Amino acid sequence: MEKARWQTHRVTIKDIARAANVDPSTVTRALQGSERVKTATREKIASLAAEMGYVPDMAARTLVNRRSGLIGVVIPDMTNPFFAEFGRGIEDEAAKHDLRILIIDTRGVEAAEREAVKLFLELKVDGVVVPMARGPQEYYDGLNDAIPLVHVNREEAKHRVNCDTVHGSILVMQHLLELGHRRIGFVRGPAPPGREPKMFAYRQALDEAGIHYDPELIFTFDGTLESTELIAEQVLALDERPTAIFGHNDVSAAGLIHALRDHKLSVPQDISVAGHDDIQLSGCIDPPLTTVAWPMYELGQQSVRYLYSLGQGKKPRAPKVPLPRLIVRESTGGPKAARKS
Repeated sequence: MEKARWQTHRVTIKDIARAANVDPSTVTRALQGSERVKTATREKIASLAAEMGYVPDMAARTLVNRRSGLIGVVIPDMTNPFFAEFGRGIEDEAAKHDLRILIIDTRGVEAAEREAVKLFLELKVDGVVVPMARGPQEYYDGLNDAIPLVHVNREEAKHRVNCDTVHGSILVMQHLLELGHRRIGFVRGPAPPGREPKMFAYRQALDEAGIHYDPELIFTFDGTLESTELIAEQVLALDERPTAIFGHNDVSAAGLIHALRDHKLSVPQDISVAGHDDIQLSGCIDPPLTTVAWPMYELGQQSVRYLYSLGQGKKPRAPKVPLPRLIVRESTGGPKAARKS
């Protein structure tokens, strides 16, 4: 009966103190893991709190400690497995600092990104991580004094954790060029104007190889698999098709392989396809996908570590993130014409 009485209202520190016959301050210290409270008392209070269904009052905690224990993460596309390892790195590092995570998926929409950041400000989170932001840097520069904010892969941001996208994309292009490809298509993805490092790498690799840039070989992926079907149709409509295509990410590359197969084209026999990201399924599709492995787990870890240092008023060290690695699998081979000669 007593347990039922507790469940009719929000259990407070005072309720637990009465049940344990101790002062409320002792309960607070015990729940915080303070060694000033005897081990047996801490265990008794923890057991009572669990039995009574105690839930910490985050608003009160924020007022007292001026910290919510929460950090916000703005994800542009939760359906993309690319962010799974990133999220795992964030969660593991956050747990080391007794932080909890709030995630909002913006679906790559700039307005939704701003609303997410605004909500995190209203919730008084301890900081925000924004990977691959869509909004202009001027908007984020105006928030630097309001909240600790860390960007992932935005070169112009004040506080950032970056991985060398250009380096990884150059690795893909060099691989295709070394196989003998000279007519290479590129699938560009969603990106703010003026910030397309993969396109930059694509053109740089062509220039260094003495190959003329052909805008007919540039295709657009909007984040949906439906758009890869349109890309396949555009490829087939060309008078001179590409012998290889570098996809914006593994999702676009895998979708394109499927769409090309629907049009009776084989990969890599007719067209080689490479991706970017090395999501877990990249090695399982048919054929297994040549791609670039990004250190997503480390990016997640480093972004929280950096954010935590900012929140502590420290000057964070420049994060060290491993370079991307080329993973060669069966989706790439020499050009068809070269094999026939």
